[in-house]
Amino acid sequence: MDKIKLIEQQLEDLQTQVAFQEDTIEQLNKVITKQDSLIRKMEQRFVLLGEKLQDMESQMPNKGFNPADELPPHF
Repeated sequence: MDKIKLIEQQLEDLQTQVAFQEDTIEQLNKVITKQDSLIRKMEQRFVLLGEKLQDMESQMPNKGFNPADELPPHF
């Protein structure tokens, strides 16, 4: 009889562990989904910033300006 009780207890322990694991997996899935959404939004903003930077560079009058070619003020 003790052997049956032991097996029942082990089965109950396993069921409890599975329930906790399912909950943990669900929580992790929600976090991953949220992070994926955030990353996608950040990627879109990064592309837009790159496009804005290119537009600004194309509108600058001194496209070929290189600070290294300029003489320091004391010359």
